[in-house]
Amino acid sequence: MQYHKLNLTVDIESLQKELQTTELWDKYPFRRLDDSPHAEMTDIWVRYNDIQPYLKAGDLSQFNCEHDSVWYDEKLKKIIKPIANKIMHHVQGERLGGILITKLPPYGKIKPHTDSGWHAGYYDKYYVCVKDSGSKFVFDDGHIEPSEGDVWWFDNSQTHAVENGNKERIAMIICIKTDKESCLGVY
Repeated sequence: MQYHKLNLTVDIESLQKELQTTELWDKYPFRRLDDSPHAEMTDIWVRYNDIQPYLKAGDLSQFNCEHDSVWYDEKLKKIIKPIANKIMHHVQGERLGGILITKLPPYGKIKPHTDSGWHAGYYDKYYVCVKDSGSKFVFDDGHIEPSEGDVWWFDNSQTHAVENGNKERIAMIICIKTDKESCLGVY
């Protein structure tokens, strides 16, 4: 199984409003460099390894190594933490990791890829549909056609991609460490 819809819906109205005016889009554009599968999207890093010491040192080579994630913006933290906590409770989460918000323009794509590295291998990934009108989150065995507020678990070690429809698409990825065996029945 590469993805599964949780029996859970979250309220994303406050987040939608905040994302209309925030200036945080693409503050850290590193995921879009070179020939990245993410080249067509912009993102907001809500929670991850503290990037400031790495920027100050001018060396990002160890940035994706094992770490404890920190919140990057207090305003987004106030809006997103209750959503993350609701999902954590639902899946019996043990540890909250990174949180990323991505935005694709109309007809934009995230090319097929798999996620790698410590963070990608350690945490389970939960996709929260923030704004959508006809996108497809594509996997080898099918695709997700989400509704706003839906929450989906997905296996990021499997090839996945996004094909957007004719309107802007915004998604939030919340990373949670779970005891997979004890939470199988929660989904």
